[in-house]
Amino acid sequence: MAFNDAIQRLERYISLIKKALVTTAIIEAVLVISIGIVSNNINTDNKAINNICLILLLFFGIAYLLLLFAKTLYNKTFPGSITNELKAERELSVLKKDAERQKTISDFLVEVIKKLNGQTCALNYGDDTHLCDAGIRDGVHSLIQPVVDNVDFILDTINTQFTIGVYIAEYRSMAAHNSWDNGIIIIEDKLFKAGLIPKNLLEQANVRNEELEIQTGIRHSLNNTSFIKHDYNVGTNKFSLICSPIPLACNDDETNGVFFVISKHLPNIPIETEITLKIFNSVIANWIYRYNECVNNRQSLDND
Repeated sequence: MAFNDAIQRLERYISLIKKALVTTAIIEAVLVISIGIVSNNINTDNKAINNICLILLLFFGIAYLLLLFAKTLYNKTFPGSITNELKAERELSVLKKDAERQKTISDFLVEVIKKLNGQTCALNYGDDTHLCDAGIRDGVHSLIQPVVDNVDFILDTINTQFTIGVYIAEYRSMAAHNSWDNGIIIIEDKLFKAGLIPKNLLEQANVRNEELEIQTGIRHSLNNTSFIKHDYNVGTNKFSLICSPIPLACNDDETNGVFFVISKHLPNIPIETEITLKIFNSVIANWIYRYNECVNNRQSLDND
């Protein structure tokens, strides 16, 4: 924003200079005409008039030379294309930064898919402890750690403190055979919001203030299968809640949860944030499916 403001001020300054150049052109025309008139009167027989004309000619000549010198110096040191040059340089810098950010995000995605493939292969070979031994929270965190550790790249922000979590509407519980669980799982809490986000937040009634803002945002994303960015105030502080629906494995039309990030206020987020998180959430959905399968297999073996 500061750069754009500087550009706008520079454009206004150039506009002022252009107006000044019009005035300078008028002065230049007056000087040229005056020099011509004075020159024509030098050859009169009146010596006094000749002296006055010589003085005026000298004065107008010096003024004209000074005017030409000022115009030449300005044209040399301050080209009219400077604004375009600055804009082009800025746009190139933004494009380079965005390309680097996109590459970083692509690397995250590759890393997450590698982790998912590694766990899936282990499950296929019968070693399901690698997938569900650590439980749902640690399993999800291990899967999406590259995303969690680099959320600032995804949101293109200088903020480094976030509260990150997932709400899962249905997953198999390790507590009892054929039982299911749901709730919020906090993955990272550098913004210290975990105390406001219990596992059963979406089931609670009569919540208020910031808890209500968070509950409403997550529920809106879950119920409407929609990506949202919700800004809210806590006293004089402003925060942003980003929510992205997690689909049901093999059915993108149904939602089985929400991936959410709470950050200090974000005026804008990249336009591709929605599709980026949608890709990651598809990976999470696949993992949850495999996790449920793993828990089911383990409980079946235990019963045998």
